[in-house]
Amino acid sequence: MKKAALFLLGCVLLGACSGKDSFSPDDGDMQRALNVSLFESKDSQKKWILRADEVDFADLNSAVLHHPRLLLRENGQDSAQVSGDRGTFNYSQKLVSIEGNAQVRSFKEKVTLSTDRFFYDVDKDRIWSDKKTIVVRGPAKITARGGIETDSKLVKIEFKKQSTQLPRDLKQVPGVKA
Repeated sequence: MKKAALFLLGCVLLGACSGKDSFSPDDGDMQRALNVSLFESKDSQKKWILRADEVDFADLNSAVLHHPRLLLRENGQDSAQVSGDRGTFNYSQKLVSIEGNAQVRSFKEKVTLSTDRFFYDVDKDRIWSDKKTIVVRGPAKITARGGIETDSKLVKIEFKKQSTQLPRDLKQVPGVKA
């Protein structure tokens, strides 16, 4: 995380250099950077990469992200991506939130999750939502009314307040002759 903090500081400093001959602390562009990437490495492998088209560093506790894309990696390979319209990265809590047409796509499990907002806890390597979430895998589509919780690989997805309607008799089950 120290590397990510140093990288973040470098981005802030680069964003502050807007090409003007002089600048003042009142310049609004000093706390913004374009096309930013933040990441964490372990054993020379990137665990996750957070990219955004624009980042606002005005708040000292968190960064505001515009069009964020969080790429989750496992053993040097991309495993899933979380994307949305906007988000935040809280430095002290190591918590990423992505909202507005939020979607998680698993590259290995071929699962797509859609909702208004997802959270990612860097330390626990967990993704969750607290609102109605649609889970699609192949032709199957399931709605979790209270959200979901899963690991970054999307291997085991826990549904919150899920409701499933079972058929009343075998005639209602497709492909089964009664």
